[in-house]
Amino acid sequence: MQKTVLILAGGRSQRFQSLDKCLITLKNKPLILHVIDNLSGVADEIIVAARDEQQGEQIRDKIPDKIPLVFDSLRGFGPLAGVLSGLEKASFPYSLVIGCDMPFVNEYVVEFLFEIAERGNYDAVVPRWENGMLEPLHAVYQKEPMLTAIKAAIKQGDNRIFTSLSQLKNVNFPPVNKIREIDSDLRTFRNINTLEELEKCLK
Repeated sequence: MQKTVLILAGGRSQRFQSLDKCLITLKNKPLILHVIDNLSGVADEIIVAARDEQQGEQIRDKIPDKIPLVFDSLRGFGPLAGVLSGLEKASFPYSLVIGCDMPFVNEYVVEFLFEIAERGNYDAVVPRWENGMLEPLHAVYQKEPMLTAIKAAIKQGDNRIFTSLSQLKNVNFPPVNKIREIDSDLRTFRNINTLEELEKCLK
């Protein structure tokens, strides 16, 4: 199965004091490049969704030339706009959608999610924690069903990714305990939202 990885880079990064989160460096490398490097062996194509061309120019300087950029065509729809633009560009039926702030994403976990998706022909494969919390931005989506769900949500003016997810008919929710068998510390889900969290990762 050929696979797309869609990296969402368009967040406003309010908690980074106006710094662009995807370009924050961890061990002298931008967060987005950690994600790209970790997943380049899994993906047949990688797409980066930026919020606009201005941000795209900054990202372009940091990532390989072969990686295409897409831009949010809608304002006020948050990550959903990036997922829409990215899936429309995707060449293959299944895409991992992941945030740019997950520098420890584990390629074997991602392979596991893709395998579930293909085996069951699922509309989505979304990890679920013991408390019921989901990881929709570390998940695999089938292109056409998810695009249909997103467009329906947008028509209703709903920017929550959970609304689109709830409209999918055939979703698998693998428990994180299964993922723990691959990544014992579940570092794959660790995201960096603040400078404090960045400092912890450096330590």
